[in-house]
Amino acid sequence: MNDEKKALAAQFFHPKSIAVIGVSADENAFGTRYLMGLLNFGYKGKLYPVNPRGGSLFGMTAYPGVGDIPDSVDLAVISVPGRAVPGILESCLMKGIKAAIVLSAGFSETGEEGKKLEGEINRIIVKGIRVIGPNCFGIYCPLGGLTVLPGKDFPKETGPVGLVAQSGQFTEMIVLASRGLGVRFSEAISYGNACELNETDFIEVLADDPETKVIACYIEGVKD
Repeated sequence: MNDEKKALAAQFFHPKSIAVIGVSADENAFGTRYLMGLLNFGYKGKLYPVNPRGGSLFGMTAYPGVGDIPDSVDLAVISVPGRAVPGILESCLMKGIKAAIVLSAGFSETGEEGKKLEGEINRIIVKGIRVIGPNCFGIYCPLGGLTVLPGKDFPKETGPVGLVAQSGQFTEMIVLASRGLGVRFSEAISYGNACELNETDFIEVLADDPETKVIACYIEGVKD
């Protein structure tokens, strides 16, 4: 595995710290559900909830912005209204965060205005941040303690199958359906609109992953 693939695997599969941007006291909010999913799944790294009002959430300090987090952050998970995503990514760059998962929807899947908004993300990405999404459910990696939204009930045992899926809901359905068949996963990646990282990137990473013996894909279309 070359250095770029190693960096991608470390940033997205084994982050030591995660900022969850877009949490609130509303337990039905996507950001809050994602944070609760990580807590229930047993993520061992540092978690930093981010909410403009600050305060505390689930016994953790909530920070008004990523720039207010006192420590370095490996991965940002963004769940805010689509129009706010470019500004959040810029703040992640200023913080020195190199990887982000954008759960937010409202981009190219919605039409011309959404495509323009996704174009803004692309212009930020080239400044030095790797992005999965938008419009995705995230990453499931038992060894890294990560689970997708809302996969708190996924198996915690690792296995030999790597899954690359465009659809977040299909990612969840496939992992849950496989659970009763005894199939376990090394990683499952929901990559959504693939504004930057896409199926090819993750197939290449999984091909060199010593934990992965089989790669399964659900792909609705490819750009190249």
